Amino acid sequence: MKSSAVKWMTLITTSALLINTASATNLADIYDLAVNNDPQLAAAAASYNASAENIPQARAGLLPVVSVGVRTTFTDRNVVNANFRDEFNDNGWQASLRQPIFRLGNWFRFRQSKNVVAQAQAQFAADQQELIFRVSDSYLTILEANDRLSASIAERDAVKRQLEQVQQRFDVGLVAITDVLESTAAFDSSTVNVIEAEGAQVISFETLLRLTNQRFSAVDGLSFDFPVEYPEPNNEEAWVNRALEGNFSIIAAREGVNAARNNLRASKSGHLPTIDADITYTESNSGGSNNFGAQVEQKSAALSLNIPIFNGLATRSAAKQSGYLLDQSQRNLDLIQRTVVENTRNLFSAINTDVARVKARLRGIESSQSALDATQTGYEVGTRNIVDVLLAQQRLYLAQFQYAGARYQYIKDTLRLKQSVGSLSPNDIYGLNNFITSDISVARITPSTR
Repeated sequence: MKSSAVKWMTLITTSALLINTASATNLADIYDLAVNNDPQLAAAAASYNASAENIPQARAGLLPVVSVGVRTTFTDRNVVNANFRDEFNDNGWQASLRQPIFRLGNWFRFRQSKNVVAQAQAQFAADQQELIFRVSDSYLTILEANDRLSASIAERDAVKRQLEQVQQRFDVGLVAITDVLESTAAFDSSTVNVIEAEGAQVISFETLLRLTNQRFSAVDGLSFDFPVEYPEPNNEEAWVNRALEGNFSIIAAREGVNAARNNLRASKSGHLPTIDADITYTESNSGGSNNFGAQVEQKSAALSLNIPIFNGLATRSAAKQSGYLLDQSQRNLDLIQRTVVENTRNLFSAINTDVARVKARLRGIESSQSALDATQTGYEVGTRNIVDVLLAQQRLYLAQFQYAGARYQYIKDTLRLKQSVGSLSPNDIYGLNNFITSDISVARITPSTR
């Protein structure tokens, strides 16, 4: 996992810093750009790499410590009564090695560091999965905003044609002025809807700039033959069990509990004795007339035992504090597990609802079209009024937009369910991209094309 983090960091470091207009337009290309440029993922990679350094730092407490020291001293001695003066240098050097023999606290801190790194590893995996969803969600939001705009424009154009027809019929005395006023009000309302939809469509492209550091003028659309299927297996408990085993937030929380437990053990170890082995070599040269330039070499080996008796209750307090932190970690794990189970059940139910909703929305389009045709015919023969026609048109275009939105919601819920069980991967992006077709182009509108 560390090599993976380094790879991510390398890609991020070498990515371009200038904002360019991107030529890539499909989901897979945008995801690949986001991997290289997303600042949120870059920060997550840096956080993981920083956490990985806990292991060598903790391991240092188990390894020997070697040090070398050098000293030199100049002395100017003047004995006034004896009329004697002496100037000389003392110098020497010392090398020492200390090897911890028994320091249980250091051992538990080393084990804790492994838990901390494992926790960071799980969190980084969760961040990578979150990028997959953020890219997909941003892309689908663009498609949904464009579908809303298309439906709004279609409704406006239909109402405009209806208004022209009503105006013509009014001019020859076939309808009352109220029909013209109703059609005019409907046209004005549909025009407002188009303006709002245009703004939403323009804004939807901005998220890609944050993800990729590049601007996009168009993206490819979702194919009409995208399959909408029930989850496999279609068993709620199977998905819940997978989530409890594979969800990266749960894995990170479990490692957090293990880290807190080893931290408690390390704190309690402050009551235990420590044993260290020391080896020292010293060489010194003494000047001065009394020492005759003596040179001394000294070698020593020692085994030291230190037994803590009383340190102001600091060790006892640290152990109590670590115990509370362990309890906090355990409570957080319980909360995360319950939340994941709840979300998994909700997403499983939502996907089953999404599948039924997509099928129902498709039938709703057919029904709305038939209702509009019948209402239009009734208006022409005088059995229905213009308000009925306008409402039937509105229901048709709303049904078309709701059908598209239901498909996008199904995709989002499916990705979230996979993320909940820990199985979401770039392959899901590339698999979805197989249904992204260049035959359907979604262009970002500009003021000149409104």
